[in-house]
Order: sequence, then structure tokens, then C-alpha cells
Amino acid sequence: MKRWIAILLCLFSSGVNAQGYPTRPVTLVNGFPPGAATDTISRQIGAVLSKRLGQSVVVENRVGAAGTIGAATVARAAPDGYTLLFGVLSNLIVGPASIKDIAYDPVQSFTPIIEIARGPYVLVVTQAVPAKTLAEFVDYAKKNPGKLNFGSVGPGSAHHFAGEMLKRAAGIDMVHVPYKGGGPAYTGLLGGEIQVLLDTMPGPQPHVQAGTLKALAVTGPKRLSTLPNVPTFVEQGQDGVDVQFLFGIVGPKGMPGDIVARLNADITLALADSEIRATLARQSIEPTPGTPEAFGALLALEWKRWKEVVAQTGFRAN
Repeated sequence: MKRWIAILLCLFSSGVNAQGYPTRPVTLVNGFPPGAATDTISRQIGAVLSKRLGQSVVVENRVGAAGTIGAATVARAAPDGYTLLFGVLSNLIVGPASIKDIAYDPVQSFTPIIEIARGPYVLVVTQAVPAKTLAEFVDYAKKNPGKLNFGSVGPGSAHHFAGEMLKRAAGIDMVHVPYKGGGPAYTGLLGGEIQVLLDTMPGPQPHVQAGTLKALAVTGPKRLSTLPNVPTFVEQGQDGVDVQFLFGIVGPKGMPGDIVARLNADITLALADSEIRATLARQSIEPTPGTPEAFGALLALEWKRWKEVVAQTGFRAN
């Protein structure tokens, strides 16, 4: 109840202080291809937000380099609230930690607006891998060093480092094969180019349900409601694979506080929309909106943690 009172007060105050905003369409940049989960969610949020703002929210796909091209575009934009980023772990945190000479800093280059959601990664393997449990998979990988290929949506992506975490934690040797997005990665997986993928929902779900892929483990503290028979890594005695996706919206550094408050309040209400909640639930995603300050603190913590993770792997993209 207190949270909703705060939202209503924020809406009232921001409506007074941010008079005149917006007077033209707002661009919400998504660094990944059309059809990806981030694209679907950002477009749904944009559609509801358009009604609240009274102006169109146009989703623009700026694809490439694990989403960092889109993020760099927003970092360079004017901090007037008309160019925003639908950010994910790969371009908000992991990319800056792993890509040499990247054009932005995740803490210094952006204004945090709101966290959208957090959730787990799922380890899936092809039917060609003779394993039904995580322990069997690790045993097979140890007996066949370098013979398993794991895919990602690009070098330096969160998917890439999820695989590197698994290699390090389980003491196994796999070969990284990067792709330009989730679609090509699944084409490679189903075509036999790779045998292993750590991905977020809902990507693995239809393939697991169809029996073409096997889900062996889930990151995070609890099982997914949509994959209730798949244990977590920790349940299976495997620590060290600590990665969860992160969705959130940021703007360029220096945005006015009243516009940030207006957007935070309106996006919070958008996330309460029944259609958006249903879409997220189908993907085992639970909305986790909060204040801009809380999101900023989370980004700072994740930035510190992922710099250490990347340093441990020794990876550095050109």
C-alpha cells in the first residue's frame, strides 16, 4: 500500500515539475534484434507508456556487439528524456567490463530510471550429449575435454561469461562459439554446431517441451515455475555459476530529476498492466520495479562484481 501511495505522490509531483514533457516522441533503444525477448518486452512497455505520456514511444533496434552499440548511442544522446535505453546485463555491465576501449561507463554514463526484472539462466544441451543431470554432464565433459562447444549471443556477452563460469566452477574444458544474437545461436544448437547453451527464458522452453533440447540446471536461488522439474545448480551441489539476467531502463547521464521521477512512476504502473504481466509470466519473469536510486545502487554493485568475474577469465574483446 505504501508503495502505491508513493507512486501516486510521485506522479503528482512529477506532473507539476515536468510540465511540458514530453512534447514529441520518445525513443527507447533496444540493442538486440526484433523478435528477441527484450524486443517483445520493450515494445509492450513502450505501448503502455505511450498512453501514459501522451506521446509515441518508438522502439529502435540498434543491434551489435552484445548490445553495446545501442547503449553507446544512448550514452551520447542529450539528457532530455527523449532517448532511453532498454538495458540488459550484457550492455549495462558485462560489455563495459570485457570490451576494450568501450565508449561508455555503466555507472558514470547513464541516469538510472527503473529496474524492470531479474531472472535465471538455464543450461540446455542437445540430445547428442549423453547426460540427463548436471553431474552426468560434468562427468561427460571431463572425459571429453575440448569436444563440447558452447554458444553465446556474442563474445563478451553475459551468455559467454555464464559458460565461462560453468567451465571454471566445474573444472571442464569447452570451446566458445559466438553468434550474432539468440536466433543464430539456436540455429547452431539445433544444427549440431554447438551442444551447450546457457540462456534466459523463454528461449529454451519450446525446445525443451518439444524434446529437442534437455534442460539440466537453472541458475539463481529457486526453480522456475515453467520448468519445475529442472533443479538449480546449487541444488545439484554446483556453486560458482552465479549469473542472472537483468532488464532495466536508463537514460543519458544528467537527466532532470523530475523527468526521471515521471518515467519511473509511469513505467512502474505500466509493469502492473495485465497483458505485460502475462507476457512476463509466460517467460518466468517477475517484474522487480523500484526507485531510480535502488537501480543505480544495483548497477554499481554488479559493475564491481562483473569486473572481477571478467578479470578471472582473462578475456578482453578488441
